[in-house]
Amino acid sequence: MIKQDGNRKILQISNFLIFLYKEFVYKLNFWTLSSFLIGILIFIPIGLVIHNINNFTSNWEHITNTVLSSYLLNSVFLVLGTVLFSAILGVSSAWIVTNYNFPGCTLFKWLLILPLAIPTYIAAYAYFDILDLFNPILLWIKLNISLSAMNKTDTFLVYLMTTLVMSSVLYPYIYLLARSSFESQGNHFTNVSRSLGYSKYECFWKIVLPLSRPALVAGISLVIMETLSDYGAVKHFGIQTFTYGIFRTWLGMGDLTSALRLAVVLMVFTLSILYIEKRSRSNAQYIEKSLKKSSHEKNSLYGPKSILAIIFCLLPLFLGFLFPILRLGYWVLLSKSYFLELNILKLSFNTLLLSLLTSIFTVIISMLFVFSAKYFKNSIVKMTNKIAILGYSTPGAVIAMGTLILVGYISSSTGIVLSGTIFFLIFAYIVRFLAVAFQPIESGMEKNCDKLNDAAKLLGAKPFYSFYKINIPILKNSVIAAALLVFIDATKELPLTLILRPFNFETLATVTFDLSNQAQIIESSIPSISIILLVVIPIIYLNRRIGMI
Repeated sequence: MIKQDGNRKILQISNFLIFLYKEFVYKLNFWTLSSFLIGILIFIPIGLVIHNINNFTSNWEHITNTVLSSYLLNSVFLVLGTVLFSAILGVSSAWIVTNYNFPGCTLFKWLLILPLAIPTYIAAYAYFDILDLFNPILLWIKLNISLSAMNKTDTFLVYLMTTLVMSSVLYPYIYLLARSSFESQGNHFTNVSRSLGYSKYECFWKIVLPLSRPALVAGISLVIMETLSDYGAVKHFGIQTFTYGIFRTWLGMGDLTSALRLAVVLMVFTLSILYIEKRSRSNAQYIEKSLKKSSHEKNSLYGPKSILAIIFCLLPLFLGFLFPILRLGYWVLLSKSYFLELNILKLSFNTLLLSLLTSIFTVIISMLFVFSAKYFKNSIVKMTNKIAILGYSTPGAVIAMGTLILVGYISSSTGIVLSGTIFFLIFAYIVRFLAVAFQPIESGMEKNCDKLNDAAKLLGAKPFYSFYKINIPILKNSVIAAALLVFIDATKELPLTLILRPFNFETLATVTFDLSNQAQIIESSIPSISIILLVVIPIIYLNRRIGMI
């Protein structure tokens, strides 16, 4: 029996070695080797965070006994509330503009994505004094009920306001994907279900939503990750989430090890949510082929119904875009004398430089990853690709900490001081946003290029020829969409930039945060509106490109 077990282990080891030889050595070339090495390099910051949590500190024991549970609960409540409101706003508006004709329908279709231009922290600043409207109610509760009831009500209102503010600017993630899914379905399944006696509401809940689940889950996942990585908004409203705790532990207490442990807990928490959802739909099957060419007829709305549809579309647009823009615009007029003092042109140049360089390099790396994995069918490259794109599910503060550790290792090993350089800031941006570019490019290649690449190989075409002559022209729309997505996210990024920015290097996001942190909310409106202006045109252009992918 022992001999059989030994033989079985030897056989398994030999099979594994053969697999490594076939997948790595036999298929080793410029494309696969480059993808493998770059993928490992991109994962290093996350790996270093996990590696550097072994040292015990007294602060960690204090954190676990006092605030760790509150960080967890606050993060859970914030995620649940933000996902709920984002889903309501995103799905309802997507359903209305997709299935009904009413005055302004075509206009609302692209206007509803505009809140994507508003970072969560800027939306929070725009709504900063709304809670003061509830002070008379809180005072009445204190005088007529109890101080405890007043405090609980105040806490509830803060959570409610935070989730509403964050949902109003994050719902486009769900809206865009839900709209695309609803349009692809057409009316076929709805008409069939209605002929079988289903009501409109039953069709929606039992047919449309289940078919749209993959798209909705993708949008919800983006909302979850953006919520968990947020720092500016939660700090402004005073909600102690994991990201808040990481900054407080590291910068306030000077305890890097405990901050790293909090970062790992947050990373595990985020990945667990995504894994649980993925497992919950592991056996689900979705029909795609029959949906591609489905016609989509809209119902026309008149009178009160059309007015109601307009209100439903105006509500998220007003909350997420019009109100912040109007408020910021008014504050800009009040603080226009502060314009020259801020040097907006230099701040805009720094922001554009970071975002453009990040977009270019991220798209190039994504193209290399996808082409190497698909063209050469290399399992090891596919594995490193999956590892490399974990950065988007990891909060920016965590990646920043890992990057700092990497810089420290390089500096101590080589004697070259590399901290405080724009190179590592761009590197951290690539780690953070690689998945944003990778997903649309991979989807485009699976849909359009796989068979053509196989045909080119049979005809004797070289890999570079296939890449340059076939893949790049066909994937043009996917590449442009990927670059725009990365540019938008990089322009709005705050936690990562706060930690890794070089000395005396400021961006629009960091200046906005610094001014608001000094209670100069009105003065922060100038860099805030500048961020919005930088990303609003790419967002509108992105909306047009999405339909071409």
